[in-house]
Amino acid sequence: MSEPTVFIVDDDDACRDSIRELVLSVGLTAAVFGSAAAFLTAFDPTWHGCLVSDLHMPRMNGVALQKRLLGMGASLPIVFVNGNVDIRTAGQAIRDGAVDVLEKPFAQHQLLDAIYQALRPDDRF
Repeated sequence: MSEPTVFIVDDDDACRDSIRELVLSVGLTAAVFGSAAAFLTAFDPTWHGCLVSDLHMPRMNGVALQKRLLGMGASLPIVFVNGNVDIRTAGQAIRDGAVDVLEKPFAQHQLLDAIYQALRPDDRF
């Protein structure tokens, strides 16, 4: 994928589709995955863009996905979303480099702001 892509990983079909439609509505490219395992199977380290991932998913949650990507040396910025964010998990995700952790339901502009921040890595520091 040559242009920056927003990779969306969420086990909830409706949420995943909603985020995809939002991303497409502002002219960005999106790719969707129903699980962390599906994303990792397809993952190519040359991809650039950002990852929007649910924190709590069956089998492999978002934090485990983040740790796997870090272990692989991947530098894809991550924005986490979740219905019930706890401080400990959110704090760990941020310490491990996540751009933001948003609680569902979130305002569309909040997610877009986080995505744009993730797509401009030079502005994150």
